[in-house]
Parts: sequence; structure tokens; C-alpha cells
Amino acid sequence: MVRHSISEDFSHIPGTGAVVKMYQDAITLFNRKPGERGQGDTWIPTVIKGVNLNIDRAAILAKYGAESKDNAVLHIRYQKTADRILIAGKQWMPPKAWDKTEKTLTFSSGNDFDFFWKGEWTNGIVSDSDYQNEGFYNYMNRTHDYVFAVSSVAIYSMIPHFEIMGK
Repeated sequence: MVRHSISEDFSHIPGTGAVVKMYQDAITLFNRKPGERGQGDTWIPTVIKGVNLNIDRAAILAKYGAESKDNAVLHIRYQKTADRILIAGKQWMPPKAWDKTEKTLTFSSGNDFDFFWKGEWTNGIVSDSDYQNEGFYNYMNRTHDYVFAVSSVAIYSMIPHFEIMGK
């Protein structure tokens, strides 16, 4: 028999007694690799399954306040070894230390932000130059629902996970 920890895998809906299974979503994280001199950026995709994506704007406002501009809260569990944090088989690195390869990932916000999409990307690495008029991120935002730019990131160790805010 497999047992699940209530705190890790389930969430109670206040006032209803209902329990919702968490960590059942799949997203694709697109890490931005800046282009060389005049060339467009490249986007390195990583499909991450078993995440929890909350896109309930009212719940986000209730937890983070009316000044929050975020539209999504993404929880991604990680595994920690002696010297590495692993997500979906890849090593996580802080944004400034990221080596910009397919073997690693990061969560960057700001001008050179990464983004995530609720879905599983199967088309490999993407070049902005293939979307000359608008770039890949703008194309995804225009043609797909649930596309979010990373706006902030927190890492927790008690229950090992990242909390990523997106807008």
C-alpha cells in the first residue's frame, strides 16, 4: 500500500471538507539563452511533470495581497544530493551561475526572464529567429493559454520545493 503525506500531496479546500490531489500538472519551462551579437535568443525547454500550478487569481490575491501582479503560482518539488539540486533529471543552478546548456536549468526573472507554459513541449530547442516578427515568447503568449513569465522565485528546504510566481 502506498501512503501519501497530506501536507505534501493533498490540499484541503477550506470550509468544504474536500481534498484535492496536488502535484498532478505538467509544465514546460523555457530557459532563455541570449543570442550572440545580433542573433535572436534561444529557448531551451524542459518538461517537468508532477508540479502544482495554481492559476486561481482570487486565491493568489488573498495570499499575496492586492498589489500582486502575478497570475500563477507554480510549486516544483526537487531532490537534493550532497552538492546538487535536481529537477526532472537536470541540475538546477542559480540564474547567474547557469551554464546555458540542456543538462541544467534555472528560473530567471527580470529583463532576461524565463517562462513556463502549462503543457508538454515536444518540438525541441526554439530560436527566436524562427519567430522574427514577435519572438517565441510573444508567439506562445498570443497562441496558447497558460503562458507565464517568471517574476519571482523562492526555494524551500523543509518540504523541498520551489515556489515560482508568474505573470
